[in-house]
Amino acid sequence: MRRRVARAALALAALGLVFTAGCTLGAGRYRPRLFQLLPDEAHLPDGMALDAEGNIILACPNYNEQKYPAILVKIDKANRLSTWCDTLPVHPTSKRCGPMGIAFGPDGNLYVADLQYFFDKKHASRLLRVNVKDGKPTGVDVVVEGFLLSNAVVWKGNNCYVSETFFDMPDDPNKSGVFRFTLDELTKGGIKLLPHGKDPHLVATFTTGPNPRKDNAGADGLAFGLDGNLYCSLFGDGAIYKLTLDDKGNVKSNELFIRDPRCTCGDGMRLDPKTGRIYIADSQKNAIHYFTPPSNKLHTLWENEDSDGADGLLDQPCEPLVRGRELIISNFDGNFPGLKNKGYDKVHTLSVIKLGD
Repeated sequence: MRRRVARAALALAALGLVFTAGCTLGAGRYRPRLFQLLPDEAHLPDGMALDAEGNIILACPNYNEQKYPAILVKIDKANRLSTWCDTLPVHPTSKRCGPMGIAFGPDGNLYVADLQYFFDKKHASRLLRVNVKDGKPTGVDVVVEGFLLSNAVVWKGNNCYVSETFFDMPDDPNKSGVFRFTLDELTKGGIKLLPHGKDPHLVATFTTGPNPRKDNAGADGLAFGLDGNLYCSLFGDGAIYKLTLDDKGNVKSNELFIRDPRCTCGDGMRLDPKTGRIYIADSQKNAIHYFTPPSNKLHTLWENEDSDGADGLLDQPCEPLVRGRELIISNFDGNFPGLKNKGYDKVHTLSVIKLGD
């Protein structure tokens, strides 16, 4: 895989290809650069997590070209790319796995949202556990079944939170939510969720508001702030909600925190623990925004027009990750209506923005 990546990068340079996409917002110092040019076997990057050694684990569901199975890859501290896990269990109906949000739990294992909604809309999505020993996967278990569209995964202490982007309830089509599971529950596994928002693991719900894309997708990105609150972004309208928790991880309050016309599509989010900023990928606008709790003031770090991402510009950004003073961004590059991105192309990338001190 590393040789294919290197050959692809050299080919682009040799051809002298020039790609242009105007910067509409953001200071030049935050212009994204190319971080990784990915091979076709990892052509659709999404969720990212740092392991205990500082390596990046990247989920690639590979929805765009389904001749390629889903895969988890590793990018080490020298930015070398390798296969990390290619044995993700396919769903018995779709014969596919769709890894999206990922997060390491306190047990050292990696928890993976398996999004089946693009293949099967009958509550086929799952939460998987990749068992890890000495930094390497040793097997994969299905620990929760019955999601409609499992998306982001975050941990706080022994509590795992998973966003559910759709409930698909006929009488309330704009409803979505967040589920909470304890480590003890996930260790036992075998959890089967009740449909349509009726399961007791559901701790918060949201309603996506009207938007020009007429997109009713809801809960997507999740991130904890330094204030201990959980923040959730909605994909359809870009709203951001704040959840306050009690000492057991239960939700005490759920309130709208930010609704700003600059953020129209809230995808993945990530905390920068050094500054307290929470970065948000805006898939519609090819943008990265941020806010710093307790302030609810939104700022735009960068925004660009449609791009294939070959020069590092954003190409439907879906997930940010902070590694040191780098903001690394997955470019989903899908075929979603109403976004700046005009559709899937054959350049598959991660971008990077150098952050200040």
